[in-house]
Amino acid sequence: MKRSTTAGLVIALAAALAACGAEDTRPAPPQLGEISTVTAIGQVVRPIDVYLPTSAQSAVVQRAVYAASAHCLRQLGISEAPWPDPGPDAAADQDVRSQLYGYFSPGRVATTGYDAVTAADDRPAPSAATQQVLAGRDGSGAPLTEYQGRPVPEGGCLRAALDAVGGSMATTPDPAALPGGGPKEPLTDPRIVAADRQWSGCMKSRGFSYATPADAFMDPRWRDRRPAPGAAVTHSPVELATATADDACKRSTNLMGIAVAVQTAYDKQYIAAHADDLAAFTRRVRQHIADCEKLIATDGAG
Repeated sequence: MKRSTTAGLVIALAAALAACGAEDTRPAPPQLGEISTVTAIGQVVRPIDVYLPTSAQSAVVQRAVYAASAHCLRQLGISEAPWPDPGPDAAADQDVRSQLYGYFSPGRVATTGYDAVTAADDRPAPSAATQQVLAGRDGSGAPLTEYQGRPVPEGGCLRAALDAVGGSMATTPDPAALPGGGPKEPLTDPRIVAADRQWSGCMKSRGFSYATPADAFMDPRWRDRRPAPGAAVTHSPVELATATADDACKRSTNLMGIAVAVQTAYDKQYIAAHADDLAAFTRRVRQHIADCEKLIATDGAG
C-alpha cells in the first residue's frame, strides 16, 4: 500500500512539473486600448453596435408580424386582433442589461431598483378560437386545417405572418444573433475577473455578498414575482438598497469602463475576422426592414 501511494505521488509530481514546463497554448486575450470612465448608459458604446439591428428596427419587424397576422385573420373572417397592439413605436429602451455587467442604469436604480419585473398586461387575451387559428392547432393540439369552411394556412396565421415578413430572421440588438454568434462574451477574461473581484469587495464592504454584478441582477428576490393585473410594480427597500450599492461600486471601481474596454477589444477582433459576413448581414437586415415597412403600409398597420 505504501509503495502504491508513493508511486502515485511521484506520478502526480511529475505531471505537475511537466505542466509547469509546458508552454501555455491558450490564445492571449486581446490587448486593451484606452479605459474610459463610464458613468452613464450613453457612454456604453462598442464597435459592434454599428452592425446590430436597432430597437427601432426590431419594432418595425414586430409591427409587421402583427399586421400580417391581423391580415391573415381577417381573410378567415376574424376581426379580433391577434394580440394587444404593439403600437407604431414599440421600440425597447436602450439595452441596460448584460450577462457581463448585470444592470446599469444610474438614473433609475434609486427608484426602480433592478427593474426586473414588468407590470402585468391587463388587456384581454384573444379568444380561444383566434389563438387556435394563429397557432394552426385546435384545442386538442391537432393541426387546424380550416376555420368556418375557410382553409387555415399550414402552421397557422402566425407562421404565415412570419413567412410574409421574411421568416424568423433575427432582428434583435443582441450580438449573439450576428454571424458566427457574434463577438466572444469575455466573462472569463482576466481583466473582467479582476474587475468583478474589486466590485465584489466593494459590495461586501457595504453589506452585500455577490461574486459578480450578474449575480446581483439575477437575485430571485426581485425577479420571481409578478404583480396582479392593473397593479403597480413595487420595489422593496432591500432591492433599492442593493441596486444603489451596486451602481456605486460600479462607479468607484470603474467596472463599466473596464467592461466596455474589454468588449471593445473582442469586438475589434471579431469584426476583423468576419468583415464579409457582417457586410452581407447588414445588407440582409436593411432589405428585411424595407420589406417589413412595405408590408405594414400594404396591410394598413393591422
